[in-house]
Amino acid sequence: MKHTGLLFPVAIVLMLVSSCKEKASPLHDFSNEGAKASAELFLQHMRDSDVVALVGNTDDVYIQDSAMHEQMSAVMAQFLGMQYALHGGISDAVATRDTIVDSTATVLMNVTYGDKLTEQVLMQMVYRNGSWKMR
Repeated sequence: MKHTGLLFPVAIVLMLVSSCKEKASPLHDFSNEGAKASAELFLQHMRDSDVVALVGNTDDVYIQDSAMHEQMSAVMAQFLGMQYALHGGISDAVATRDTIVDSTATVLMNVTYGDKLTEQVLMQMVYRNGSWKMR
């Protein structure tokens, strides 16, 4: 049996298909950079007061039905309103360091508020169902 004439075209097709794949989003990156990027994205949603995205990026273990989802949305909206009233919201958030153990991460964030107050925040994250989520 001689199959060498078929090997080269198959290899070319496989290379083309693999080069056309979309780049994985940071939420699906099970690495230090993925955890950091996901934490920054979560705080970007806070900065934008995007309650839907915030609740959507929270670990599903805590949101098991529509009542819990509504309650989490209400609490998140109240928290964002309080942050805005106290500090003018969040103006910047940068992940500086993280530690990953198994499927959990602790990400150290430098958060700057609208009133220029800066603080360091530890964000607890979990890698579940293919993406990083807030705990």
